[in-house]
Amino acid sequence: MLQRILHAIRYYPEQAFLLVFNTGVFAWLQATGTSIANQIGLTSAWNQYVPDVIKSFVGDSAPAVQAFFGHSAVTWFIGSMIILAVLRFVKGLIKFLLMAFVILVGVYLVYRYQATLQGLLG
Repeated sequence: MLQRILHAIRYYPEQAFLLVFNTGVFAWLQATGTSIANQIGLTSAWNQYVPDVIKSFVGDSAPAVQAFFGHSAVTWFIGSMIILAVLRFVKGLIKFLLMAFVILVGVYLVYRYQATLQGLLG
Protein backbone atom coordinates (compact mmCIF):
# COMPACT_ATOMS: atom_id res chain seq x y z
CA MET A 1 0.00 0.00 0.00
CA LEU A 2 2.75 2.45 0.97
CA GLN A 3 4.72 1.50 -2.12
CA ARG A 4 1.70 2.32 -4.28
CA ILE A 5 1.30 5.70 -2.62
CA LEU A 6 4.99 6.52 -3.10
CA HIS A 7 4.77 5.43 -6.75
CA ALA A 8 1.75 7.70 -7.25
CA ILE A 9 3.64 10.59 -5.63
CA ARG A 10 6.60 10.06 -7.96
CA TYR A 11 4.39 9.65 -11.03
CA TYR A 12 2.02 12.55 -10.24
CA PRO A 13 4.05 15.11 -8.26
CA GLU A 14 1.77 18.04 -9.14
CA GLN A 15 -1.32 16.26 -7.89
CA ALA A 16 0.42 15.01 -4.75
CA PHE A 17 1.62 18.50 -3.83
CA LEU A 18 -1.77 20.02 -4.59
CA LEU A 19 -3.51 17.35 -2.52
CA VAL A 20 -1.31 18.04 0.51
CA PHE A 21 -1.56 21.81 0.11
CA ASN A 22 -5.31 21.83 -0.52
CA THR A 23 -6.01 19.47 2.36
CA GLY A 24 -4.41 21.89 4.80
CA VAL A 25 -5.84 25.04 3.29
CA PHE A 26 -9.36 23.75 2.85
CA ALA A 27 -9.46 22.12 6.29
CA TRP A 28 -8.51 25.51 7.72
CA LEU A 29 -11.12 27.25 5.55
CA GLN A 30 -13.84 24.85 6.61
CA ALA A 31 -13.03 25.17 10.30
CA THR A 32 -12.68 28.94 10.12
CA GLY A 33 -15.78 29.44 7.98
CA THR A 34 -17.90 27.29 10.26
CA SER A 35 -16.62 28.96 13.43
CA ILE A 36 -17.15 32.45 12.02
CA ALA A 37 -20.67 31.54 10.88
CA ASN A 38 -21.43 30.08 14.32
CA GLN A 39 -20.01 33.09 16.19
CA ILE A 40 -21.82 35.63 14.05
CA GLY A 41 -25.02 33.67 14.24
CA LEU A 42 -26.16 35.02 10.88
CA THR A 43 -28.96 37.21 12.11
CA SER A 44 -31.13 39.33 9.86
CA ALA A 45 -28.06 41.39 8.88
CA TRP A 46 -26.79 38.54 6.71
CA ASN A 47 -29.06 39.73 3.90
CA GLN A 48 -26.94 42.86 3.53
CA TYR A 49 -23.53 41.22 3.37
CA VAL A 50 -23.95 37.90 1.57
CA PRO A 51 -23.73 38.28 -2.24
CA ASP A 52 -26.94 37.73 -4.20
CA VAL A 53 -25.40 34.83 -6.11
CA ILE A 54 -24.80 32.87 -2.90
CA LYS A 55 -28.24 33.76 -1.55
CA SER A 56 -29.95 32.49 -4.69
CA PHE A 57 -27.68 29.42 -4.75
CA VAL A 58 -28.52 28.32 -1.20
CA GLY A 59 -32.20 29.21 -1.23
CA ASP A 60 -32.22 32.54 0.60
CA SER A 61 -32.23 31.13 4.15
CA ALA A 62 -29.78 31.76 6.99
CA PRO A 63 -29.24 28.08 7.99
CA ALA A 64 -28.56 27.19 4.36
CA VAL A 65 -25.95 29.97 4.11
CA GLN A 66 -24.34 28.73 7.32
CA ALA A 67 -24.22 25.18 5.95
CA PHE A 68 -22.83 26.48 2.65
CA PHE A 69 -19.91 28.16 4.39
CA GLY A 70 -19.25 24.94 6.32
CA HIS A 71 -19.23 22.73 3.22
CA SER A 72 -17.88 25.07 0.56
CA ALA A 73 -14.27 24.23 1.43
CA VAL A 74 -14.82 20.57 0.59
CA THR A 75 -16.55 21.53 -2.64
CA TRP A 76 -13.68 23.80 -3.68
CA PHE A 77 -11.17 21.08 -2.77
CA ILE A 78 -12.89 18.49 -4.95
CA GLY A 79 -13.35 21.05 -7.73
CA SER A 80 -9.68 22.01 -7.74
CA MET A 81 -8.61 18.38 -7.97
CA ILE A 82 -10.98 17.82 -10.91
CA ILE A 83 -9.67 20.96 -12.63
CA LEU A 84 -6.09 19.76 -12.15
CA ALA A 85 -6.93 16.37 -13.68
CA VAL A 86 -8.56 18.09 -16.66
CA LEU A 87 -5.54 20.38 -17.11
CA ARG A 88 -3.18 17.40 -16.97
CA PHE A 89 -5.26 15.64 -19.65
CA VAL A 90 -5.33 18.76 -21.85
CA LYS A 91 -1.58 19.21 -21.43
CA GLY A 92 -0.99 15.62 -22.59
CA LEU A 93 -3.40 16.09 -25.48
CA ILE A 94 -1.61 19.26 -26.59
CA LYS A 95 1.76 17.49 -26.45
CA PHE A 96 0.37 14.65 -28.55
CA LEU A 97 -1.16 17.00 -31.12
CA LEU A 98 2.07 19.01 -31.42
CA MET A 99 4.10 15.82 -31.90
CA ALA A 100 1.65 14.58 -34.55
CA PHE A 101 1.80 17.97 -36.29
CA VAL A 102 5.61 17.93 -36.39
CA ILE A 103 5.64 14.38 -37.76
CA LEU A 104 3.05 15.23 -40.41
CA VAL A 105 5.00 18.33 -41.48
CA GLY A 106 8.15 16.20 -41.73
CA VAL A 107 6.41 13.56 -43.84
CA TYR A 108 4.92 16.29 -46.05
CA LEU A 109 8.31 17.93 -46.59
CA VAL A 110 9.96 14.59 -47.41
CA TYR A 111 7.17 13.78 -49.88
CA ARG A 112 7.20 17.26 -51.41
CA TYR A 113 10.97 17.43 -51.92
CA GLN A 114 11.56 13.76 -52.68
CA ALA A 115 13.21 14.54 -56.03
CA THR A 116 15.64 16.96 -54.41
CA LEU A 117 16.52 14.40 -51.74
CA GLN A 118 17.17 11.71 -54.35
CA GLY A 119 19.42 14.13 -56.25
CA LEU A 120 21.47 14.73 -53.09
CA LEU A 121 21.75 11.04 -52.23
CA GLY A 122 22.40 9.61 -55.65
